[in-house]
Amino acid sequence: MNVSHYRFKLGELECVSLSDGSWDYPLESFFANVSAEQIEEALPRGSLPTDCITTPYAHLYIHTGVHQVLVDMGAGDLLAPKTGKLLHSMNAAGVEPAQIDTIVITHAHPDHIGGALDGKGQPVYARASFYISEEEWDFWFSEDSVDQVPKWFVRLARRSLESLQDRMTLVDGESQIVPGIRAIPAPGHTPGHIVVSVSSDNEQLLYTSDAALHPLHLEHPDWLPIYDLLPEKAATTKRRIFDRAAAEKALVMGQHFAPFPSLGTVIKRGASWQWRPMELTPANQG
Repeated sequence: MNVSHYRFKLGELECVSLSDGSWDYPLESFFANVSAEQIEEALPRGSLPTDCITTPYAHLYIHTGVHQVLVDMGAGDLLAPKTGKLLHSMNAAGVEPAQIDTIVITHAHPDHIGGALDGKGQPVYARASFYISEEEWDFWFSEDSVDQVPKWFVRLARRSLESLQDRMTLVDGESQIVPGIRAIPAPGHTPGHIVVSVSSDNEQLLYTSDAALHPLHLEHPDWLPIYDLLPEKAATTKRRIFDRAAAEKALVMGQHFAPFPSLGTVIKRGASWQWRPMELTPANQG
């Protein structure tokens, strides 16, 4: 079944996991330092295909009662037709782009900001205020970005971020975005990558974005993707974020964690963690 969205409550907050589609990645891009045989052996029984990693692109909507918040904006038409489904999923969930007043950008990779502008180069979310870490902003406008990532990544990031500049707030350190929603520094995947904490009535959700790209990165923390620009910082971030998630029994939403809606919990297992997908309620799916 092709599921576009999944509704759930976090305390008093109304939340929706929104699908932007999925993408197939070569095994070596997600697990650059291990053999294909090791990966295939570690994948859950029945996983197909085994010659690539198919990951969802899941984004988070939160209605706080005062604010309507979106975390990241999808890939847009960059990887169509497999991705670029976020606006369709929002429509199916009864969420209009014009209703969104707050957008948190975890980092400026194409699958997170490719949907910022429409075909005419205008912002899709015309009423929204935008938040990104200051370090992330500075990186994409630096010469370091040109040296470290594909040039089209840089062109897209600069074009998108510049178009939103007059409504952009740069955050530094752990910062409140709106009441109940905080940005947590999580550098490594990119220099200014952040995780988003959502809390209500003693319940917490951590939207971990790309702090880990696949549940196998939790079970095997030494298996490295090619996409982490600062691997040592990424490893430190992963330990801090997922140790916190396990200790605080937080709900976790990993942007690329299968299966969609990418929600679950993590349990500490020595120096690693185990991912436990949330048991879904069919009535909440659409």
